[in-house]
Amino acid sequence: MSTVTLSEISADESIGKAVGNLISQIKEKPDSSIIEPSIISELVNGFQSNTTIRNFNITVDEPIALGGTDKGPNPVELVLGALATCKEIVIKAYAVALGIPVTSVKVTSKGKLDLKGFLNLDEETRPGFKEVDYRIEIKTPESNPEKLKQLETLIETKCPVHDIIKNSVKLNGKIEFIK
Repeated sequence: MSTVTLSEISADESIGKAVGNLISQIKEKPDSSIIEPSIISELVNGFQSNTTIRNFNITVDEPIALGGTDKGPNPVELVLGALATCKEIVIKAYAVALGIPVTSVKVTSKGKLDLKGFLNLDEETRPGFKEVDYRIEIKTPESNPEKLKQLETLIETKCPVHDIIKNSVKLNGKIEFIK
């Protein structure tokens, strides 16, 4: 199985043009490969937060059963959504690079979380997901098993959110109490 990179995306595809430009930029200036996404979030009412991501404002809240007002998804649902949408992007990008036509992609994901960890009812229970399951349905007329296996491998190994969830990440934090 040969290695495919996103630089192999056809130049006449808009995705290919954008990714091709990015690859060229990184080859010319390797330090430009490092990006630092950031967000700002502020708790505004009960458990409801207003979160700004680039030019987008998102309301994050807890469901009523957890004490929120259900005005938006909660943080762990956003993690599942991030995994699903990241997988979709990886699929589209690498399918184009491999010349695999994709008619549709649907990702469902589900996490298992024990609230005893969050509620501090059991010191042994972690507050985060114990496990995450996902299922991906890709509609494609492609029948070449080698190309499909290569796409499957790329889906499992090149998704940044998959990597973030699967592997530990150095987390630096600072808490300030302001009067």
